[in-house]
Amino acid sequence: MMQYDLTMNEIEKLMESALFRDLGEESLARLSEGSRRLEIARGEHLFFEGDEGRDLFVLAEGGVRLYKLSSDGQETTVKLVNPIEAFAEFALFGGGDYPVSAIAIKYSVVYALSGSTFQTLLEERAFRREFISTLIGRLRYLTQRIHYLTAYDVEQRFFRFLYEQCGPVEKCRVEMPKKEIAAAIGTIPETLSRLILRLRDRGDIEWKGSTITLREGFWKDMEENPGDGPDR
Repeated sequence: MMQYDLTMNEIEKLMESALFRDLGEESLARLSEGSRRLEIARGEHLFFEGDEGRDLFVLAEGGVRLYKLSSDGQETTVKLVNPIEAFAEFALFGGGDYPVSAIAIKYSVVYALSGSTFQTLLEERAFRREFISTLIGRLRYLTQRIHYLTAYDVEQRFFRFLYEQCGPVEKCRVEMPKKEIAAAIGTIPETLSRLILRLRDRGDIEWKGSTITLREGFWKDMEENPGDGPDR
């Protein structure tokens, strides 16, 4: 992992994140003090569950997967982080530990913002009000994630994943190992492999390399029978 100081252009890019776009320029400038630019190789961990939560992060480019380990070692993906999204912010309240692990699923650039600076700013009422209001959206996401894992079966979660990655197209390029796709939809690789075979036998998909091809008219059928596919 390589580290660099943030440039002015990178500090300005932080304002594109939903977590910071409502902050004033002065607050953002102070928040960026002591921040670093990190380059992470694919498969490299940014932090592990239980590590001391010293920083919050913004993904500048690439992709990061946040996951938890169960007692038997099974990974459950909490979120796939997209560029200009912030993550790991909850650990900064009260100096707690990171509740998840973060691993790069491709070469990634991440901005690490100083936790101690953040804590100082939280003591100011104006900054605290601005920032906490943005966390409401994060809580909504976690609620939706719980609903997602409990309300949909593996097949429905798989097609929702494809829709979120590529939209309603017949060819979807997914440059992720099947193990990570399985984790992203809350299952294990063996279950995903069985699902793929079943969908192939049914004529719904073809999977070659990183390209998944859905049968012609698949998304139209899902639109006519919304209970079988992703919510639009």
